Amino acid sequence: MSMQCPKCGAMTPEGAKFCVSCGQALAQYAQPSAAQYYPQAPQQPPQQFTQPPSTQYAPPPPQQQYTQPPAAQYYPQAPQQPPLPQYAPPPQPQYAPQPPQYAPPPQPQYVQPPQPQYVQPPQQYSQPPSAQYNPQPPQQQGPGNTPMNKQAILAQAPRVLNRPDQPWAVNIEGDSIVARWKWMDATFFAPHEISDETRQFTFTVTLTDKGTWKEIDRTENKSAGVKMQGGKMSFGASSNNFMGKTNQKSFQFGVGKNNQTGEAGIIGFKFNTTSVKQPIRDYLTSCGWKKSGGLF
Repeated sequence: MSMQCPKCGAMTPEGAKFCVSCGQALAQYAQPSAAQYYPQAPQQPPQQFTQPPSTQYAPPPPQQQYTQPPAAQYYPQAPQQPPLPQYAPPPQPQYAPQPPQYAPPPQPQYVQPPQPQYVQPPQQYSQPPSAQYNPQPPQQQGPGNTPMNKQAILAQAPRVLNRPDQPWAVNIEGDSIVARWKWMDATFFAPHEISDETRQFTFTVTLTDKGTWKEIDRTENKSAGVKMQGGKMSFGASSNNFMGKTNQKSFQFGVGKNNQTGEAGIIGFKFNTTSVKQPIRDYLTSCGWKKSGGLF
């Protein structure tokens, strides 16, 4: 609490002993404390509560504790009912399709009888393993060594002459027995050249109406290749044909591929006109026929 200086009248903070303005001592003018003007009332002793004797007031009896019985005693569980059957809809009646009122009678189907198929027997000549080739005509000559009929000889020639172990084959063209042999069909490889070589020999025997036959030979040689020389590539092809009478033997080999068998590497080819001519001549001779002009 602030107080006023009695000398200069300036307000001085509470508890200050001198005036902050004039320096007047203020201790003697200190106001008395509130306790001097307002004496405190005497304090009353605390009231003590005296409990009356137990004869007048009996303590209440102890409360009985309530123990709740289990729910099962008061609320017994009802017996479980069996599960209700699930409702299944009754099966719907199925209606069979009504047959058509008018059913046309089935039309008879025409089944064509199987046509007989003509199976030509394979024209193969089965040679005995140990026997030498000596074709025999299926029919014997007539009385008095009469020559066989020309048509019969031509019809039976492929069956007698064609064999699986020989490289050439016989066909009938008109009145002629034609044997063809492509004895070389190969591709040869050289350091600077690739060439395709083809060699074929054809032997034709024509039967006359006089019980004789005529012979003619034909050779066909074809060559085609690619050659590299001087940094330039060149292509070439040639063909050489001969028709007449010939008797040849040849053997050629080289590095390449046999186009007929697929063999590759060092391949070789043998050729002999007699191996084609002699079986046909023996067949016709056994049928009672002779070569016109003598044998070649």
